[in-house]
Amino acid sequence: MYILAVATVAFPFTGMIIGRMRDDLLRGQYTLIQTQPLELMMLELKLSFIIGILAALPIVAFFGYKYFRALKLGERFRVDSLKLALVFAIAVVLFLAGCAYSYYLMLPLVFQYLLQSATEAGVANHWRVSEFINFAMLTTFVFGLVFELPLAMTALARSGIVSVDIFKKYRRHMYVVILIVAALVTSPDVLTQIMVGVPLIIFYELSLFTMRFTVPRPSAA
Repeated sequence: MYILAVATVAFPFTGMIIGRMRDDLLRGQYTLIQTQPLELMMLELKLSFIIGILAALPIVAFFGYKYFRALKLGERFRVDSLKLALVFAIAVVLFLAGCAYSYYLMLPLVFQYLLQSATEAGVANHWRVSEFINFAMLTTFVFGLVFELPLAMTALARSGIVSVDIFKKYRRHMYVVILIVAALVTSPDVLTQIMVGVPLIIFYELSLFTMRFTVPRPSAA
């Protein structure tokens, strides 16, 4: 019911959100069209439910915390809860940083490249509004997850699933994998591939550095 209520309130504003995304990312260089009578309305309905789900996440986290507190009692719980809150805060910050990087830096350059390619080929730039919004949201969400790499590597190392030495040993191999992934998920533009690959490499090195302080060294036998 909470998601439905938030979605109902947000629905009248989804048109403004779509217009803002068009202005921020396309900068008046594309024409957005709908090819079905209800395409825009269904997209706005989808956006409103996404907003409702995002608004519900803090409530889900709160009840998850309450459940965890019911299972963990005493002083140890207080320490664990503080660590859990810190990890959650770091995860949120990294995710938002990834979304901001995608939305404000990478996507405008991607669309500019696509515009130039289409213009050189003599193709008019008319995009379906649903495809544009879905592509922008998916890319932004993926980059939010990509920026969680330091946290994911630290979690793997602290849990003992993958040792820090393994991450260091296969560093060069990971660089190659990262560059291949960057080439596969982006347009065939060197600048765009660099904007995807370089942050991943930086975060990989940052993860190795932070694990010096966050992952305990194995005790000598």
